[in-house]
Amino acid sequence: MKTLSLLSLLVAACTVVAAHAAEPATAPAAACITLGADQQIVRANANSDVLLRNGDQHYLVRFTSSCTSAALSPTLEFVTHDRTGELCSGGVSSLRTKSQTCAVSAVESITAREFATRARARR
Repeated sequence: MKTLSLLSLLVAACTVVAAHAAEPATAPAAACITLGADQQIVRANANSDVLLRNGDQHYLVRFTSSCTSAALSPTLEFVTHDRTGELCSGGVSSLRTKSQTCAVSAVESITAREFATRARARR
């Protein structure tokens, strides 16, 4: 009887472990920043990234693939589904232009000096 109970307990424990292992791993949360009203987007020669000044914070916003319309479009808007006013990495957000939507792969913080240097180099 003890052997049967011990065997049943072992089978139950293995079932729980197997069920837990079958659960999909959750993706890491995307890094997000809150966008303010005081923004500057430097898009000269943009193809794979743009520079963003958001208040006194500075960022390099990279795209998952080529975004040729970012340099020429008369309108640019960062869009994040279900997160109005936020910009997130990992493909969660995108840059919407007049003719293209470009997924954002990364939002990297840079210094004000680096922002200014990169902005000058794009002219």
